[in-house]
Amino acid sequence: MEISVAMLDGQKLSAKFGDHEVISDQSLAAGGNAEHPEPFDYFLVSMVLCAGFYARKFCQQRDISTQGMSLKQNNENVDEDGKKLFSIEITLPDGFPDKYKKALVAAVNTCTVKKVIQAVPEFSVVVK
Repeated sequence: MEISVAMLDGQKLSAKFGDHEVISDQSLAAGGNAEHPEPFDYFLVSMVLCAGFYARKFCQQRDISTQGMSLKQNNENVDEDGKKLFSIEITLPDGFPDKYKKALVAAVNTCTVKKVIQAVPEFSVVVK
């Protein structure tokens, strides 16, 4: 997927891909207006959104209601080199069958975002 980034006013950036556009900004301390999430915030939220997708899909395949289900992610620094611990807590809806709890965790652990991070991606930056 190609993502094109354009510089907007102030510290805002526009990332366009397909039919979508995502706008980021920076905090006031970093010279922005804090009108949109910072780029790193989008990265962080992508993991719990991905987990939520897989949790919902798991339940839909088994006709289990997701009404009342929620996910919460916490991000903790593990060391000064930037390593983080991401923990996701799933609040189950009333009546969620106990027999599916471990399978739900396994399904959430198949999240594409998590898999890409665990595969330790490589990065290339080229100036043209």
